[in-house]
Amino acid sequence: MIPLTLQAVSEDSAVFLFELDRPAVGSLLLRSTDQAEEFVQAFPISSSTPYQLITVAPLETDREYEAILALQAEDGAFKQPAFLGEAWGSVRFRTQRAAEPLHVGVIGDSGFGELVTAQLVEHMAGEQLDFVIHSGDSVYNAGENASPAEAFALKYFQPFAPLLHQLPIYAVPGNHDYAQDARVDGSPYYFHAFPPLSDAKWATQPSPAKRQYYALVYQNIQFIFLDSQVFFGEEGSEEQDAWLTQRLQDDQFAYSVVITHVPLFTSSVIHPADSQPVRQAWHGKFARAGVPLVLSGHSHNYERLVVDGVTYVVTGGGSSQLYPALNIDPHSQAFSVSSHFVLLEFFEDQIKILAIDKNGKILDRAQVLLP
Repeated sequence: MIPLTLQAVSEDSAVFLFELDRPAVGSLLLRSTDQAEEFVQAFPISSSTPYQLITVAPLETDREYEAILALQAEDGAFKQPAFLGEAWGSVRFRTQRAAEPLHVGVIGDSGFGELVTAQLVEHMAGEQLDFVIHSGDSVYNAGENASPAEAFALKYFQPFAPLLHQLPIYAVPGNHDYAQDARVDGSPYYFHAFPPLSDAKWATQPSPAKRQYYALVYQNIQFIFLDSQVFFGEEGSEEQDAWLTQRLQDDQFAYSVVITHVPLFTSSVIHPADSQPVRQAWHGKFARAGVPLVLSGHSHNYERLVVDGVTYVVTGGGSSQLYPALNIDPHSQAFSVSSHFVLLEFFEDQIKILAIDKNGKILDRAQVLLP
């Protein structure tokens, strides 16, 4: 139902998710790929539930590991579960490293199940990334499929397989992820595919019941993931706002990067008014807190804008369903109607931005200097 995927990785641990069609006996097998003598650790899975989130620890910093799910068959042999009729295979990943730069890929609005999305993912999989950010709308038109689970299988897990076999993808919910045809028993399937994550750095904060908004830390950089749909009728607005204020006031990090689906600024001909409530609520907070970079999707194009010292990158070109500009915003530095992804390199003193289209052409190159 959900193949073995890496949900999060730290310096000394990794979190995996999978869902079978029925409970089974088996183990999550883990080995270090760069040890002279192969040593396999077995983490038994629960035989009572098909949906499981498993944390493996302790692991070594900046080391490559390989994990595979092995289920015990009736004859006693161990086999992999099939996903869409084929063995999913293993997940090879590296724990967080301390050396800069941090390499991150960004893609959004990809959920149509198109060939161009798979092409973009293939490009990204060859970039030696530390992790990927998805700026929302991981699945569109789930009603076209037999179920939301099938929609996610065909429009998210299958096209993103090359990345999912090597790193975690951290996402924010988009408006289409909340769509009625993408819900099961009233709840968006999105929250089933992206379960809650707890963080030992904030052990005093209770873990949320769903991964609606959350934060991660890589190399002393705080990545803040927000739910912009609270401005369009979804619950949790006050709770998220209080949490965001607390996160932006925390000075233990070098700086913070924010991810939200609906952009605060856009030149797109589609959805231009959606930005207004998000901008009114958050731009002042980001500018006052010295946030250097905000990433978003929703507008199916690429754009880079600079407003009051904050660089806004809109990257919603994960499909062929693209939006032209209405009027170019005076703050806009670059705009392109192209299927694309973005590469980011994070340093102590700067962030490098590279937007690349499906053919490998560079659409935009920029850097954000940090104080």
